[in-house]
Amino acid sequence: MIRRKHYSEEFKRKIALEIIMGSTPAGEISKREGISSTTLYKWRDNYSSENYSSEEQEVADLKRQVRELKETISDLALENHILKKTEQILKQMKKQERLSGSISPRDLESK
Repeated sequence: MIRRKHYSEEFKRKIALEIIMGSTPAGEISKREGISSTTLYKWRDNYSSENYSSEEQEVADLKRQVRELKETISDLALENHILKKTEQILKQMKKQERLSGSISPRDLESK
C-alpha cells in the first residue's frame, strides 16, 4: 500500500503563493519538492482567492525579481563570453595575416 504524504496547510499555502505570484514556475517546484504539478495546481486554485499579507506578497515578488535578474546576468555573461572569443579570434586572424606575408595592392604600388 502506498502511503500518501500529508502536508500542512501552511506549507500548501506557501507553495500556492509561490505559484500565484509567479516567483517560481510550478514545474520547478514540482521537481524541488517531489510533488506532482497537478497537486500544485489544485493547491494554487484552493488558495488563489485567499488574501495574502503584504509581506508574503513582497517576498514572492522579490523572489521573482531575483530569478529575472539571474536570467539577465546569465544572458549578459554569455554575450560577454562570445564577444571576448570573437575579439580573440579576430586578433589571431590579424596576426596570421601579418605573419603570412600576404601582399596587398598597396604593397605592390609602393614597390
